[in-house]
Amino acid sequence: MDDKIKQTNIAVPATPTEDDSDYDTITSRTPLKKRTGFVLPTPSNADIESGKKEEADQADKTNCSTPLNPNNNQKNGSPSFANRIKDKITNAVPNVIQKKPREYKLRAFVGFLFLLVVFLVGFAYIFYYQQLSRKTYFERIRFTKEDRIMRVYDDNGMEALRGHMGASFPTSQKSYPCHERDRPANSTLCLEWMGRGRFSLAQTPNKNQDDKSRCYRVIWQSLSPDTYPTDCYEMNNHLWFGAGAVLGQQHDFAGWPLNRAEVPISPFVTGTEVRGHNGWGQVLRRYFMSSRAAAIIVDDSTPLWVSVNANQSQRLCLQSRSSGFPFFDHGEESIASNTTTKRNGTKNNPLVNSVLNYTICTAADLDTLLTSLADAWWDGLRKDEMEVVKKLMEDPVWRFQPKADDNQTVQSLMKYTNSIVGSVWTSPGYLLIDTPWEEKTGDLEFDPNRFQGLNEALEIIHRKGFKVAVTVRPFVSTFSKTYKSGLDFEHSSSSSVGTWIRQPYGEGSPALTSYNGDHSLALADVTSRNISEWVAERLHTLIKNYELDGIFFESVTADYLPHYYLTSKPLLDPSALSSLWVDAARQVTTVLSVTSATHMPRLPTFVAIPWLPSSWDGLAHLLPLVLTLSVSGYPFLIPPPVGGFSNASKPEKELYIRWLQVSTFLPVIQFATIPSSYDAEVERMASNLTGLRQATVLPILQRYGGSSVFDGLPIIRPLWMLDPFDKEGLDVADEFCVGDELLVAPVLEPGAREREVYLPKGVWKDGIDGSLRKGGRWIHHYRAKLDQVPFFTRAAEGTRL
Repeated sequence: MDDKIKQTNIAVPATPTEDDSDYDTITSRTPLKKRTGFVLPTPSNADIESGKKEEADQADKTNCSTPLNPNNNQKNGSPSFANRIKDKITNAVPNVIQKKPREYKLRAFVGFLFLLVVFLVGFAYIFYYQQLSRKTYFERIRFTKEDRIMRVYDDNGMEALRGHMGASFPTSQKSYPCHERDRPANSTLCLEWMGRGRFSLAQTPNKNQDDKSRCYRVIWQSLSPDTYPTDCYEMNNHLWFGAGAVLGQQHDFAGWPLNRAEVPISPFVTGTEVRGHNGWGQVLRRYFMSSRAAAIIVDDSTPLWVSVNANQSQRLCLQSRSSGFPFFDHGEESIASNTTTKRNGTKNNPLVNSVLNYTICTAADLDTLLTSLADAWWDGLRKDEMEVVKKLMEDPVWRFQPKADDNQTVQSLMKYTNSIVGSVWTSPGYLLIDTPWEEKTGDLEFDPNRFQGLNEALEIIHRKGFKVAVTVRPFVSTFSKTYKSGLDFEHSSSSSVGTWIRQPYGEGSPALTSYNGDHSLALADVTSRNISEWVAERLHTLIKNYELDGIFFESVTADYLPHYYLTSKPLLDPSALSSLWVDAARQVTTVLSVTSATHMPRLPTFVAIPWLPSSWDGLAHLLPLVLTLSVSGYPFLIPPPVGGFSNASKPEKELYIRWLQVSTFLPVIQFATIPSSYDAEVERMASNLTGLRQATVLPILQRYGGSSVFDGLPIIRPLWMLDPFDKEGLDVADEFCVGDELLVAPVLEPGAREREVYLPKGVWKDGIDGSLRKGGRWIHHYRAKLDQVPFFTRAAEGTRL
């Protein structure tokens, strides 16, 4: 019967009692019989109150007789205080939360899967459209048009260059495909940003079958006058070389590698520190090469501005800007008077949009890249011109510096040459008569007051074996005979072109500049063929009257141009004025050297390394400059005079000796101060170094000089040309190699008698003690006395220690 009993509901009064909670507790805990068709009688109010009272009395007795122990309540069957609290909390929590834990885990897992699917779908969507915008061109270039980042990869799939293209305007601006009429020929990619610029990319063919490089042409066309196309390439994580002379390189070998330089955005034109020019020196090349075997070569037609590490950005930025000195054509609009002018009878549009045009080349390694990009110099080279090259490398250049107030200059000249004759050199070499030798700048005649009897003296000097040359500058004083002659030629000529570079406004008067304290100097407008021939005629008269063997041309740099100027033909690159002047001079004489250039001049013309002070900083600066110019395409270099340029009577003795040791291994050796002006110790050292040069160095110089005529590779080389994969040799700036056979590690610090030397891989023979040394490592504390220069010759292949 008990098994069939089930809980039965109790019919409670419709109106609750005063204590509903107690009533609920009693009813919930009372087992009731199964409903059988009748209802239990409802207790009266008096019975309920009586039951409550009896229950309360019983509880009081229990509490008084039992110690205060929470467990006692449970033992006696009465709910404890904790259980009451638990019941209250349980009743307060919604039933949905009280479900089984397994059900919650399932719901959480389902929610996680949903979020994961949403994330994957979103990621796939973004990745898909990124891949649509980031396309690969020529198997080596990736370009993302949204952020305009271009990545160039080498043959091994490694990133060689990363460029931020069009850095002069926001990346948020949307691009569109170019119209067919605007697309450059052979371009694979062409995009346009409305009102900003047009970008195109094309692959260029190799020069020949042996060319192992890959090259790509990048062209930016500005679509508004105030947009300057700018591309910035990251310099961090690899080294950069090239560009040419960087001003302020005297400290910490800045400029080799180029990462150590810091140049704000400035015109990439030749300049000097004297004029306060920003960043760039007298010898430049629009050529930048990365240690990851990638190079950037900018076209000559681009009005180029360059910055290196501007604001510590670790970026090399190239910009095209056709406005601002010196990149504007004043024939189109006069900036000074703000009025347009007419030229050749037509009114020109002064707003010319800029074009940034350059080529990117990659190769397997640095040596292969340099070989692919080098220029040959042999085309059209005559035998007599090669003899001049050979003569300059064999014999010294003696630089005689006359004084402006010396009325006995000829006697001083004879004394200078007599001290040279009978020295250790078998042939005296070239005697260079430096400025000032004219009465007025630009006279192109020797000062008759200071050079009385010069013709007879020069005849004697020639008989002693010297070849004689003079330093010539392009500046012409307005008080000189040449200036007056130029005005007469202008008036007598049928051409409307003036003799001198003119002002772009007013009556077209000559535009004047200043140099070396003279503030009234004119420049011949050699962009005109007639004026170029007139200059050549004046030079021919000078050469003929004094039977000279050539000239050393002290070139005009772009920062010496008048600030407002007009030439017969526009100068795309203002630095090119120097090369036009050399072309004029070459018609009538041999130009032995130039001091400013943007390309290697035609042989036999050498490039003279810019002026360096007679100081230890100047000596430390010499090697980075030689290395930079060598890899920039200038293999035939003339270093500064031994000891540097000094206002004092002669350089410091130790500095002179260490400088002479370096010059012994360079293509040409030049003196201003002769060794005999010191003591017998210096003469002995000079004699030993001369013997070393003639017996060991000169044959290597001539061998690699001859090959450089055909392949254009440097004669003086950085260590990485011996092993382009050797990271240790990449940034060594105080060692150099003559070809691949001779390594020189000169001492460049005052009082030093030892130094650290790094030898590339291979076996090397010590030039001081004759021992064999293993390469691919550093030699620490290598000792070198004052009369010793550390050098090493490469042992034959297969030589073992």
